[in-house]
Amino acid sequence: MAADKELLDVLLKNGIINKAQYEALLKKGGDVGGADLLTILQKNGAITKEQYATLSKKQAAPAKAEAKHEEKEAAHVKLGEKGLEIESDDDNFKASFGGRLQLDSQINWNEKHTPRTAQLDDGVGIRRGRIHFEGTVYKDYDFKVEYDFARGNGSTAAGLTDFYIRYQHFKPFSITAGQFKEPFSLESVGSNRFLTFIERSLPNNAFIEFGGPYELGLSLESYGKLWTVRGAIQTEPVGAGFSNTTSTNSNGNSNRNNFSGNTSWSVTGRATFLPIYNSPTQLVHVGVGGSYRELNNTFNANGTLRSGGMTFASQPDTDVDRTNWVNTGNLTTSNGSKILDHFTRFGAELATVFGPFSIQSEYMRTQLTGKGYDSNDVLEGYYAYASYFLTGESRNYNTKEAKFDRLKVNRNFDFNGGWGAWEIAARWDYLDMNTRHVSGGRIENGTLAINWYLNPRVRFMANYVHVFNVRTFADNASIAQFNGLNPDILMFRTQIDW
Repeated sequence: MAADKELLDVLLKNGIINKAQYEALLKKGGDVGGADLLTILQKNGAITKEQYATLSKKQAAPAKAEAKHEEKEAAHVKLGEKGLEIESDDDNFKASFGGRLQLDSQINWNEKHTPRTAQLDDGVGIRRGRIHFEGTVYKDYDFKVEYDFARGNGSTAAGLTDFYIRYQHFKPFSITAGQFKEPFSLESVGSNRFLTFIERSLPNNAFIEFGGPYELGLSLESYGKLWTVRGAIQTEPVGAGFSNTTSTNSNGNSNRNNFSGNTSWSVTGRATFLPIYNSPTQLVHVGVGGSYRELNNTFNANGTLRSGGMTFASQPDTDVDRTNWVNTGNLTTSNGSKILDHFTRFGAELATVFGPFSIQSEYMRTQLTGKGYDSNDVLEGYYAYASYFLTGESRNYNTKEAKFDRLKVNRNFDFNGGWGAWEIAARWDYLDMNTRHVSGGRIENGTLAINWYLNPRVRFMANYVHVFNVRTFADNASIAQFNGLNPDILMFRTQIDW
């Protein structure tokens, strides 16, 4: 600045600073309020040490205020994929708050000759109401806590879903500890926010969702451009016993007292590969999964069942009335004539996406092992569906986790010609839990779907379900009443997530 140079000229003329000091200060911008000039003035005896200290403090005050202002600006806020996100500029810290709300309704056309107990009921309800808090600490540590206020549809109490810490310093390798979904099934590992149909398929409901896919444990995972692999050791979920066993007390919490037995545990793994991959919207996905679960069975002194066992069941792809039309009942009987020690599951996945058209299918089977069971006691099921976006969008594939993510809408709905995204889909699913020693029922469903995405976070869904076949044996009276019934079901969902 000109005023600064003028003062330096005066100081040089009066002999307070020398020529070399003058030129050095000019090269640094000639800032007369800077620390360099104060240092020179003290060195030359123009000011005392006390005066130097006082002037330095006054000079440092504005600098500290500016640094404090910069520190406040070292983070930014945005609405991202995980909700309202706060991130530090150095990427060391991230935090996000979000949630979802799914409001459902159901209308049924039941055969009038059926008994009242065999008819599905009309109604409305909140399918899911969740909030979550997640983030990253010092880049390497991820965490997530999620609570669902609406869980409690007969098998699972309201409470925690995800509750974990993940260490990912050695990307693409990471380790997760806490409560998380077991790594099994393409349909299950994907978020329910991005499902094509209102409810997951029959085999998924029976073998995974009915028991609660969120369990406490430890997992290792890795991924490449075309593959993923994840393995986990898990046990009962936080705050509740394994929900398909009877080893819980009256409030549903896990109880290991009074010879109630050890906790059940499982080993589960999933591997996927992309034999064709042109982009997240043009690919072929294949995958396999396997799981082994050891069960808790404890008996009273008289030989009757005290706690333990396992049940597999599913509703007919319904959401408000979730009556189980297929149900094995407890596979460890109360008199001990049958004891399910453990079971193993196998799953195969196939999905293709080519622009607006996609196909997805899975096959699952569960082998029962224990007293009263043999190699013929296999429960199995499958589903297959196709979907098409009338407005040209495409399902969006996440290569790191081998699942489908949020849809990218070409043009959000508005009153200026924006239609949002429209999708149509059709699914066939099948579940057979009738075996030599089990009469859990067999069911076949067909579903037609229309989805309207107003934007990536708001969606209206409509499903029409027809039950084509239900068959079980008379010795399972609780579900034998559904034999031969073919109801028509119309379901709607309004969904928002943030």
